Amino acid sequence: MEIAQLEKELMEKARWLTVKLGEQKGLVQDYAQAEHDYRISLAKKQTELRLEKVQATLIPDLAKGDSVVAGLKRDRDIASGILDACKSSIRSMQATMSGIQSLISTKKEEMKLV
Repeated sequence: MEIAQLEKELMEKARWLTVKLGEQKGLVQDYAQAEHDYRISLAKKQTELRLEKVQATLIPDLAKGDSVVAGLKRDRDIASGILDACKSSIRSMQATMSGIQSLISTKKEEMKLV
């Protein structure tokens, strides 16, 4: 591969990385909102159960088993997984870019030797 081609590919990867980093910001906000909603709902359900005089050791399990609370936990877990996938994608792209930069450096050194 020619240096110009490698540099073009590096620039494309850099643009892609910029897009993914912007996407990550939104995903962080989505996860934070999902976590917030889950915790508020869990606290409300636990309070309801306490007011109903449910045995204290059962409250955490019963609260987490509530359909609304469980749905919010699922949404939070999905948001977490999507955020983790985005972070992995960013790390992968950074590694690819590093490899391309190394290739460019090697090619430039080879040109100096010739």
